[in-house]
Amino acid sequence: MIKNKSFFEFFRYLLCGGIGVVVDLIIFLFFLDLGVWYQYSNGIGYLAGTFASFFLNRIFTFSNSTKVLKRLVSFLFVASLGFATSIFMLWLFVDSLMINAQLAKILTLPIVIFIQYILNKNITFNNKVI
Repeated sequence: MIKNKSFFEFFRYLLCGGIGVVVDLIIFLFFLDLGVWYQYSNGIGYLAGTFASFFLNRIFTFSNSTKVLKRLVSFLFVASLGFATSIFMLWLFVDSLMINAQLAKILTLPIVIFIQYILNKNITFNNKVI
């Protein structure tokens, strides 16, 4: 039963996080099309997607309505680690490997999503920690 619970929790995380990723990607592509540097576009999109993801995950994935401000700060800290990973990977793909910025952004997403799920599950939405 615990494995099923974890599976469905991860599935809900993917759905809620997926909405955050879509928000991030749309905003990233929008600003990139306006000629904004890919790293700035990444930052703007990432921030918007992070807020969308936090509020959706808080309600639907982890069903947690306590200590919202502390959890938001923790979520933003975890997101900053994910963002740093994203910045590094984008730099590696775009500037070093000469991969198109749009494709590079898509390639970074699964790694960042996985890292953030593990950290948010064990820190941000863990009632024993916060």
